[in-house]
Amino acid sequence: MIQILKPIVSFLMFLIVLFFISTILSITTSYPMWLCAVFSLACALLAGWFAWKLVSGERTGAGVAVISGALILGGLFFIIGFLGPMAFAKDTSQGPLIGIFIATPLGVVMGAIGGYLYASRQNVNPDD
Repeated sequence: MIQILKPIVSFLMFLIVLFFISTILSITTSYPMWLCAVFSLACALLAGWFAWKLVSGERTGAGVAVISGALILGGLFFIIGFLGPMAFAKDTSQGPLIGIFIATPLGVVMGAIGGYLYASRQNVNPDD
């Protein structure tokens, strides 16, 4: 079952982080599109790689866990907060702002804290 979950979860996290970073960059910055695409792809690859290691139970460093946790949970909160109001209340124009200004920062902070706790728990309880 783990062999099936690894590629599915990794690919979903890759897509979520790719959409999250590219949308945030296109909304908030005036950088060239190629730069936004390259940075989004790099963040998505890191998140997909971390999700692969997370599902397989492998060890990761604290820095990678913090950054990847922030990207993954921030992306999930962004999807829920940004696209959720558009799906349920189609007539509101300020619904997506909840995702950008409230849900995303909350997800990034919670993901960073969760990534740190995950990495520190790995170092305290070695399975070797």
